[in-house]
Amino acid sequence: MSIQTDCMTINIRVGMWMGYKLDKVKTKEVTTEAGAHDDAARVNKHLMPKESLSKIVSKGSAVRNHLYANTLPWKDSGDRLITRQRYEKPFMVEHSTLRGEFYGEVDEFLENKYLVARDQAEFRMGSLFNPYDYPTVDVLRRKFYVSLDIDGISTAYDFRLNDSEEVFQARVTKAMGGLWEKLRKPLEHFADTMADDKKVFRDTTVSNLKDIVAMIPELNFMNDPKLTQIGLQVSKALATFEPKDLRNNATSRATVGNEAAEILESMKGFMNAFGNKGGDDEA
Repeated sequence: MSIQTDCMTINIRVGMWMGYKLDKVKTKEVTTEAGAHDDAARVNKHLMPKESLSKIVSKGSAVRNHLYANTLPWKDSGDRLITRQRYEKPFMVEHSTLRGEFYGEVDEFLENKYLVARDQAEFRMGSLFNPYDYPTVDVLRRKFYVSLDIDGISTAYDFRLNDSEEVFQARVTKAMGGLWEKLRKPLEHFADTMADDKKVFRDTTVSNLKDIVAMIPELNFMNDPKLTQIGLQVSKALATFEPKDLRNNATSRATVGNEAAEILESMKGFMNAFGNKGGDDEA
């Protein structure tokens, strides 16, 4: 796999109107009454009940989290690395679904909730109410959006982009460290959970680990043989087990838990090469 031909960078912008408005008059009243400096306090009005926007916020977070889960860290600007293989499928297929769900909640809010909440605001806000705080539906719609920025990977010698070889290699190390970390987190959680036969666990303790293992070949853009080997070890250890098997069979649970702990121990030296825990602390 070639990083220049088989990978790209991707960034996401999710826009949301949160229904906050600074009230300068009330802010001045509060600071004056307290004998405080003008910048000591701010009175922000909540123009909408929190629950009216909660589903949009949740869907926006889901869109962002999906990007982090399918990509690796690249630039400090927020650019993430994704392979072309993973970008086309499943990433864009799943992203389109999540994006559609986000806009579906936006439509529900604008068409069925916003105007009602605005009409009720005079009673809800009391003396804080100002009708000019509330944009029209058409203006408000433009404040909600999901946008992807996609670009190619510049080489270590592309001085037009001010990328030195040292910076380029640091990004590669950070990205590969992020991939190791994607495996370490669910594997560590799995091992800790299996070590206690009294601990109740969700199906996702197993399924999340299986999903990450399945993702490794598509994101292993440096073809790291040790990472490939460890992914195969985890896959083999889990191959015959479903969550219900591990809940109902203490022996199986102990066996697979010990295997996971041994694999984690073998990973330590390789993790150290990427700064102990790798470079991805978002996903």
